[in-house]
Amino acid sequence: MLLPAALLAAEAAAWQTVRQAVQLALMEAARAGAVSHAEPARMKAAFVQALRPLHGGDAARQARALREAALLAGAHPWRIEVLRPDAQAFRLHARPGLRIAPAPGLPAIDNDYQDLQHARRPPGQAIDIFQANTLSLRLTYLHKPLSAPLRALLGALARGAQTPPVRQGALFTRAPTDDDPRSYAGQALARGLLPIVVELEMEMHSHPADWSRLRPWPEGMVPGICRKRDCG
Repeated sequence: MLLPAALLAAEAAAWQTVRQAVQLALMEAARAGAVSHAEPARMKAAFVQALRPLHGGDAARQARALREAALLAGAHPWRIEVLRPDAQAFRLHARPGLRIAPAPGLPAIDNDYQDLQHARRPPGQAIDIFQANTLSLRLTYLHKPLSAPLRALLGALARGAQTPPVRQGALFTRAPTDDDPRSYAGQALARGLLPIVVELEMEMHSHPADWSRLRPWPEGMVPGICRKRDCG
């Protein structure tokens, strides 16, 4: 009885450590996006850099671990969905003639004088200027449990019931809501990986640009909502 209890305690400690690390890494990604017009490449670089302490601060060790996780998952070992600003926000609030040097030719939302912009617009809009200037991200990070029995159990639970989200203020973690084996989270569970899902929002400090018009996006970064296994 002591051995299973010790294994569960070790798994819980490891999961908690990874969860806190990816929360902080996602926050760093959001900070980078907030000051870089929500550029996906800048957010990815900040996220990967902030995850390095999980691998002892060694970039080569981190790269090997990510390659191994990708092979085990059959997909990229993490995914960041840029939920907002979305297409509707740019359609309602993109300012004609606003040009961003890092994103020439892309529509952009004015980040300045938001109170004045809000007062000038008609009420009742689906998304106001403050929401349009809010960066919203959702991370799905695939965590590999330490023990093989738990990985086998996760594979069996991939066909089980869904778990509701547990909120923690503006930042919260939740279990995947899609147990379809063809989905990103469902495939991870079927392979014995535990998807850790974290969402956060952060105010923009630069003009958001519509990077969704550019392809391809950096691997692991996804414009908009995508719970499918592949988000081409």
